Amino acid sequence: MYKSFTRTAALVVLATGFLAAANVGAAVPTAPGWYALPNTKLRSVCAAEHGFPQVEGAVGCRGITYAWSGGAFDSRRNRLIIFGGGHNDYYGNEIYAVNIGNASVQRLTDPGLPIATSCVESIAGGTQPNSRHTYDGVEYIASVDKLFVFGGSLACAGGYHGGDTWTFDFGTMRWQNMQPSGPQPQKEVGILTAYDPNTGLVFLHDRRFLFSYNPSTNAYTQLTTQNAYLGYHMAATIDPVRKKFVIVGYNSGQGRGSVYSYDITPGGSYAYSEVSTSGATGAVGAYYPGLAFDPTTNKIVAWTENQPNTVYSLDIGTRQWTSVSFSGGPAPTGNGTHGRWQYSAASGVFVLANKVDDDVMVFRAGSAPPPDTIPPGQVQGVRLQ
Repeated sequence: MYKSFTRTAALVVLATGFLAAANVGAAVPTAPGWYALPNTKLRSVCAAEHGFPQVEGAVGCRGITYAWSGGAFDSRRNRLIIFGGGHNDYYGNEIYAVNIGNASVQRLTDPGLPIATSCVESIAGGTQPNSRHTYDGVEYIASVDKLFVFGGSLACAGGYHGGDTWTFDFGTMRWQNMQPSGPQPQKEVGILTAYDPNTGLVFLHDRRFLFSYNPSTNAYTQLTTQNAYLGYHMAATIDPVRKKFVIVGYNSGQGRGSVYSYDITPGGSYAYSEVSTSGATGAVGAYYPGLAFDPTTNKIVAWTENQPNTVYSLDIGTRQWTSVSFSGGPAPTGNGTHGRWQYSAASGVFVLANKVDDDVMVFRAGSAPPPDTIPPGQVQGVRLQ
């Protein structure tokens, strides 16, 4: 089995100004299994070691992924976005991108300076978010081409949690403190988010209630009033076919692994239920699993640190888990996966950035699909039922 592949895909600049991959994913081996993207070690572009020693913190560049850091997938440009740091671990608030089409990694922004000396939500004159443990609070909003970030454990000695909402506009390459209207989610660890391609909304769950964020109106809406009593070791994703917001992982609030499902059909009741699942349930009790929806199988796919060679798939309709294992999986980082496990519809692979000193990994669950012809920015590959 190949462990890496050569760069053969070229980049072209479209008239819109967006970068897109030419012959996307053609170099990725077509056989199922794990493969490393060569020359994609995040340390090679880490700000702390490339001109910004002020942001070193307690663990340095390792904190980009180690410090409970999350991510999202920029489907328009076929790249994994990584944003994180915070508390005492790392003081940089820069954004990183792993480009799947040409197997490259880049730092999209430089860290804001001066770094925070107290537990404040914003820095750089209020124009940028303070560095933070982002957990599962980062999403790419495809409808407006922006990164969404809520809360997290702020860069400071106390590591207090923020309740701020930020977006990063990939067109202007600028942050904006959104200060949305409506009831605000709680400032706490355990925030869960997922982007819904059907409605263009970001769904957000604190440890009690479900909210939606509308980027068009810059407003939160609280959708539930029943306290869910969630713990803070879980992750969430959306099944856009069945219109479910699904939560998986160890629920410290209940002292056990759990799967929860919310019906997010527009205009519905947003009722939630705990889902009893069977089969290969290894992801159910995991701390901070990676979750992503696979539009080719209409299943939720999970990766966990406790079984790094294994990938789990959940059919939320039948409540059945299956699993598949291949050698050569990523080495665990120690503090969870959060949003650094994502699906690339353009390349037909799952992507995982786990350690700054390891190449980013991709996982192909089956044989390579035919080329994706859906224009960038649209919902890609979702098979409706």
